[in-house]
Amino acid sequence: MKAFFYFSKTKNQSFMKNIVCLNCNEAVERNYCSNCGQKTDIHRITLKHFLFHDVIHGVWHLDRGILFTIKQALLRPGKAALDYIGGKRIRYYNVFYLILLLIGLGLFIDAIYVDSLEKYVTFGELDTLDEIEKETIKIYSEYLKFFIILAIPAYAFNSYILFNKKKLFYSEHLIVFGMLFLGIIIITLFGNILLFADFLESIYFLSDWSKFIVPILLLPYVINGLYGAFGKEYTKISFAFRTLLYIILFMAEFKFVAIAVKFYLRHYN
Repeated sequence: MKAFFYFSKTKNQSFMKNIVCLNCNEAVERNYCSNCGQKTDIHRITLKHFLFHDVIHGVWHLDRGILFTIKQALLRPGKAALDYIGGKRIRYYNVFYLILLLIGLGLFIDAIYVDSLEKYVTFGELDTLDEIEKETIKIYSEYLKFFIILAIPAYAFNSYILFNKKKLFYSEHLIVFGMLFLGIIIITLFGNILLFADFLESIYFLSDWSKFIVPILLLPYVINGLYGAFGKEYTKISFAFRTLLYIILFMAEFKFVAIAVKFYLRHYN
């Protein structure tokens, strides 16, 4: 079956309407294709529409896309994850794509910060480290994405074991921790940006504050996220106990990775 469409004659409102979806050739009767979800009103791609609708509105709109996902991850990570698991997905940007994007941004910011320290600040902190510690820092900076990708399934397994009353699949616990981890990255990234206050004498204290405040923010953030996702299934005492175990496992697994890297460098490098 051929797709039927027409173009309007006006200069600023060029678009096409069709009775067959131009994406999958499914017959359509309403504003969206019931098979693939594409709109039936397909506009002409002008520069103005591309910049102000497809880019700004489509990606950064507060009701959906990247900013919406970031807002939900910061304010209600546990409940947002449950919404996504429950089927409310069209408004969210892919959490794991966004994690990788922000990791890349974080590595870029860290590289600028370290380069700036070498150019504008004189201090001997790195000289006090032994070769193993220096090599460990180098490994973490080069393979941070790999470590994080390994961390997500490990930490999701923790919640799968400790918070199992909801009967979520392990893959759904990946979504819960993915949303939590997105918020952790955003908070940490904000703290890393404040480190640049080191280079401005009038506000250098913000750098010291960030090193102190960010860890304090992360603890209640994780607790709030876990409570939003699983809190209603447990008594307050049971939830507090499970959350404490979760945090202990979280820190122990992180420490284990650090020790494993050092062991490898001492014996095989």
